Amino acid sequence: MDPLDDTEARLAAIVTSSDDAIISKDLNGIITSWNRAAEQMFGYTSAEAVGRSIFLIIPDDRYAEEDFVLGRVRSGLGVDHYETIRKRKDGGLLNISLTVSPIRDRSGRIIGASKIARDVTAQRRLQDQLEQANRMKDEFLAVLSHELRTPLNTVLGYTRMLRREDKLMSGETRERALEALERNADTLTRLVNDVLDTSRIVSGKLRLTMAACALDEAVESAVDTVLPTADAKGVDVTLRVERGVIVNGDRDRIQQVVWNLLSNAIKFTPAGGTVTVTLRRVAAAVEIVVADTGIGIAPAHLPYVFQRFWQAQTGVSREHGGLGIGLALARHLVELHGGSIAVDSPGPGGGATFAVTLPQAVERERHLRAIK
Repeated sequence: MDPLDDTEARLAAIVTSSDDAIISKDLNGIITSWNRAAEQMFGYTSAEAVGRSIFLIIPDDRYAEEDFVLGRVRSGLGVDHYETIRKRKDGGLLNISLTVSPIRDRSGRIIGASKIARDVTAQRRLQDQLEQANRMKDEFLAVLSHELRTPLNTVLGYTRMLRREDKLMSGETRERALEALERNADTLTRLVNDVLDTSRIVSGKLRLTMAACALDEAVESAVDTVLPTADAKGVDVTLRVERGVIVNGDRDRIQQVVWNLLSNAIKFTPAGGTVTVTLRRVAAAVEIVVADTGIGIAPAHLPYVFQRFWQAQTGVSREHGGLGIGLALARHLVELHGGSIAVDSPGPGGGATFAVTLPQAVERERHLRAIK
């Protein structure tokens, strides 16, 4: 066999078996070869593609790219790892990395171009996700810094005032200062605890201490915790509990869920508004409902409220504070108890209702036996 023929045969075999789409075209952009990988990638058979313009797989808004590529090829230059978009027969779009080289005849004259196309859609999607995660991380750190700084400034301010003007502060003023110190120190503690709990969730290290729990007592304790904040803002909190409701759960974590829901409700309810907490039996389950008359939630935002770090308003300049992890943490804790959490709102200005459903103690025991 002629050595040249042998080389061509080997090259043909490589082209046929390649995982990358390898396409050749003439200097007018007419496809002259189309390997098996190109068929799989773009959806056209070789018979359908060969003889047609390369614009077959180029989106309308990217036609100018072909003029650029052919211009380089005619000048004897190539294109290396050029990332662009190409379209499939079914209309779907692919992220493609292109390498284009001139094709020469035996005399060295340029007669066409060889294109190697690699589908980098998955890599591009991963890169976009990583970039989004980095943006979310940076924004979260900025928000965390802001959220910590606000109560810290209050604590430092009142502490310095008490130290410098201890004898000048009246009993009433002193009491207000101490209340502010306690309230803001409690806010700091809960912010730090939410961050730590989120880290434990991500690492799979969050554990519950399960025991028989009187749900009415846990709910009332959570309400007592937020009453000073509600009173300071002028928001009325109404409590309606059914007595004797027992669940198998971690009392501290259940109380944390209710506290998070109440804190959100108070935060988004203007002065003069109302937050209502209801505990009731519903068939074989228990339901904790926290409803407010606050600013409400847009229908488009409802699917996202339990996502970690998600907030309708972003950045440190937003009107309402928070880290965007309280509701995600509440959802995770409720699900660890075998329950569910849902949100409903008629829209902006219509308030919001959060409902936590937990199995009663006997049902929880049956559930645990069923999964063993």
